[in-house]
Amino acid sequence: MYPIIRRSNVPTTRNLLDSIFDDDWGFAPIFNSLVREATPQVKTNVTASDDDYQIDLVIPGLAKSDINIDVNDTTLSISYEAKEETNNIVSYNSFHRSWTLPINIDPASINAEYNQGILSVIVPKPEAEIPVSHRIKVK
Repeated sequence: MYPIIRRSNVPTTRNLLDSIFDDDWGFAPIFNSLVREATPQVKTNVTASDDDYQIDLVIPGLAKSDINIDVNDTTLSISYEAKEETNNIVSYNSFHRSWTLPINIDPASINAEYNQGILSVIVPKPEAEIPVSHRIKVK
């Protein structure tokens, strides 16, 4: 049988099977780095006021030309793709996030500003909401 090496000196009364499932076998740093590389974490904050919705994203180190904001029907999409070269190593970083907008939003009224690594998108609320459902009377 192989010796069991514990990371702490605290005595335990757990059995061998429990310790096998608790131990990461040294793969946790490798797995965490792969997951972190695959899914970039972008801090996002959405607030609503009486007049508008504001979406703030923390995305430092990008050029304004790398950021894409698109409105397609009732979907607002924010994405970016950045390329970085250091010591002959090329790495790509990308992000995509979408939000569903109210039906009667005018896409031309949406404003965006990128300042000191924070992207702020202001979506004005519509004047009057159009009902989504409507009952038709049979004549």
